[in-house]
Order: sequence, then structure tokens, then C-alpha cells
Amino acid sequence: MTDRQNMSPEPVSEQLFDEAVVWHTHVREANDAASSGQQSDLIKQFELWKAQSPDNARAFAEVELLWGRLALPVKRQAQLSGRDQPLTRQTVRKRRGYIRPSLVAAMAACLLLFVGLGHNSYPTIMGMFDDNFLHAEHSVLTRSLSDGTVIKLNAGSTASVDFSAETRRVNLASGEVWFDVAHDKERPFVVHTKFGDVTALGTAFNIRSDAERVIVSLEEGMVAVNWSVDGSGAHGDKADLTLVAGEATTLSSEGVGTSVRFDRVATTAWRKGKLVFYQTPLSDVIDVINSYHAGHIMAVNPKLNNMSVSGVFRTDDIDQVIDAIEGTLSVRVVRLSNYMILLI
Repeated sequence: MTDRQNMSPEPVSEQLFDEAVVWHTHVREANDAASSGQQSDLIKQFELWKAQSPDNARAFAEVELLWGRLALPVKRQAQLSGRDQPLTRQTVRKRRGYIRPSLVAAMAACLLLFVGLGHNSYPTIMGMFDDNFLHAEHSVLTRSLSDGTVIKLNAGSTASVDFSAETRRVNLASGEVWFDVAHDKERPFVVHTKFGDVTALGTAFNIRSDAERVIVSLEEGMVAVNWSVDGSGAHGDKADLTLVAGEATTLSSEGVGTSVRFDRVATTAWRKGKLVFYQTPLSDVIDVINSYHAGHIMAVNPKLNNMSVSGVFRTDDIDQVIDAIEGTLSVRVVRLSNYMILLI
């Protein structure tokens, strides 16, 4: 492995990040509503916690960084929707109970869609019978491979492992995966995607694959990114690229993109149980939260898809995301059941 002392600081632990989020919330709420005496006591307690360890201060700085990026677009969107104050949960629940007759046909179509979701069970069933087939259904899956490599699959992700005496190969079918690769100079570690291969000896990196592109983000070590489509090799300026720690690039039908610095906090958030959205189209947000939801969430009105969503949320509390969407956007939530949720 690359000497970590020469790298950027490691992301703080999930537990410490959660503590920092709680402190950030307390301090923010105290500034908004508490008396001066309560504010003073809370600030003293907070400063004591932050002084306990440099990691505490670093965790709080990560939370502040995210909040600073996200608070402004959320506030702006709320103003555009004509709401100066956030909706209370009581108001949200009342609105959810109202269904206009004109939506009945759309809801019926949604129910038919829901009945047809059974085909998505195929990856889960495959994983029961084949240890080399990995599928994370609605939560993060962590596995240690036979060579000592650790692999984490984000919710809704699918991959397969093919190791032999000469090669180590992982095929990423869909989703997002993080690798902490065990060093083996005799057997390079290759991740195959629909737009090309990522090759490493010993390193840690993140790969996210969607319909249009594959994003490779390197946390430590070095990897070679090689473009190929449908198994065919490629030659030319856009065919390959070498990344060093802290760099990211894309693979697409056009080839390999340029190397850029990436946001380590946002890229590692899912491994801490967090969802980070920054001016993200609602359609993309729905795709993400559906991977963590044992059911189906959909926007009935296509005009909603381009609305922007910003925020930091927990992956184990999808209701929080839905409440935030309804509280800041001109969107109404209708729950047909715990499994079928409509945005109208």
C-alpha cells in the first residue's frame, strides 16, 4: 500500500462524522431559538468536545463544508417555491392524505408497475447460489475477497468476481463500488466496466457506473484507466490515462476523460451511511433513494424531474429525504402504501 502519511488525511469515521452532525445541528438550533444563557452553555460543551481530538475538529469541519455548500441552494429553492418557513411534519402528513380524482389513472398505472418489480429479485437470488456474484439490494454490502481485497458495494449495485492463478478480475455490472486492493505484483487487479478497464496492483479507489459514464476516483496508489467498448480495444489520445491519488476521471462512449481533483468528502459519504445531493435533479435523486427503498418511488408529473435538490441525508431514513423534498419543493407526496410513493 502507499504510505498513508504522504496522502491526504483519511476521511473521518462514520461514528465521528455522525457525532459532528449532531453537534452541528445543536449549535445551529441554539443560534436560532435558544436563550443567551443556553447558547453559552452549549457552546462551551461544544468547544470541549472539539478540543478533545484533532479528529473531532476535522469531522466538524467536514460537516461545515457540506452545510455551507448545501444550505444556500436549499434556501433559494424554498424562496422560489414561495415558502418562507419550512413545512412542519404535521402539515406534511395532512397533505399526503389528499388525492385528486384526476390522479387515479396514473396511480393505477403505478400499481401495475409495482406488481412488475419482481424481476429485480434476480440478482438477489443469484447471490444466494454463487459466492462470486455480489449484489447489494437496499444497503451497503462489504465483502473480503480471497486475496485479502476489501470490496464495498453501494445499494443497488451488482458485480461478479473472477479470480484465477494468473488474474484478479471484477466485472462491475451496475452501481457504485469501492475497492481496497491487496498488493499482488504477480496478479494485477482489473475492474471491467461497460466502457473500459481500471487496473491496479495495490490501491484504494471508487467506481460509479451509470447509463452514460463511469467515474473513477482514486483515493490512494495508482491506477491505469483503459477505454474499450463491447470488448474492443481502442487507440488514440482518449484511449488510456494513469491516475494518481486524489485524481478522478470518466469513461464513456467518447473515451477517457481528463484527470481532475475530486471531492473526497462527497465521494466517500455513502460509505458513512450518508446521501449527499448538491443541486441534483429530482429524477437523479429518485433513482438514488429507490436503491435504498424496499419499494418504488416515482414522480407522476415529468415536469418535476428537473427540480434541484440539495442536502445531506441518512441512507437508513429515506422518509427524511422525502419530507425534505416536499418541504422545499412544489411537490406533494402521496403514499399508496409503505412500498409505493408518488410525487405529484
